[in-house]
Formats: sequence, C-alpha cells, structure tokens
Amino acid sequence: VALLERAHELGDYLVVGVHSDAAVNRHRGSNYPIMSMQERVLSVLGCRYVDDVLLDAPWAITREMIATLQISIVARGTVHDSGATLKLDDPHAVPKSLGIHREIASRETLSIAEISARLQARQHEVSERQKLKAKQEESWYR
Repeated sequence: VALLERAHELGDYLVVGVHSDAAVNRHRGSNYPIMSMQERVLSVLGCRYVDDVLLDAPWAITREMIATLQISIVARGTVHDSGATLKLDDPHAVPKSLGIHREIASRETLSIAEISARLQARQHEVSERQKLKAKQEESWYR
C-alpha cells in the first residue's frame, strides 16, 4: 500500500496495470499467479490511492500504450519480478528511454517467491481449514 501511495504522489491519477492470469503464468511459471486476476483487481481497487485499473495490461509497456492512455509517469517498486521464467527484454525499456520511468524504493522486501514458499509451507493447514469450512457450510444448508 505504501508503494501505491508514493506512486499516487507522483501524479494526479494513478492507473495500476493488472496482467492476465495467462500472461503471469507465461512469464513466471505454471504455479502463478497465486491469486486470480479478479482477486488481484479487487485487491488493487480496494486501495484508496488507486484511481483505476488497466485490466489485462501488456507485459511490456509500449509507446502506443503510453500515447493512448496519456501516461506521463510509469512507476515500479525496487522489489519486482526478478525470477521470471522467460528472459525477455526489460518490460520498462520504453518508459526508461522516454525518461518517464520512476523507480520507487520498496519498503517491503517480500518477493513473490517468498510468498509462494510461505503458502506451500502452510498448504496442509489451509487445506484442512477449507475442508472444515465446507463441512460447516454443508451442515448449514441441511
């Protein structure tokens, strides 16, 4: 949230791009995304610093996208996707070349790999909790 707050301070309208599930899966691997696009969009929209969300945002930011959406600044945190499975060109190369890229120092150092490891470590606990919840719901509807 702090990163989004600082990004919002860079301009007067913050649009956050959310990649499709297929794009995330293609670039990060078969175990991603952890949350569906709808869940990610709702999480981002729930932040008071976010004015709008770009659904199915392209992985790489293009000149056409910048011109069409009239983007004046492209912001990204210092902790970002470093373990992508596909080694492609920098998705922020165009905004960097145009001088509109801003890197915001991330206060949190938690990476997607660490989140994934935490979830895998607690998989059994979560599974048991879901089974109990399903059983309780089933008895409620009887």
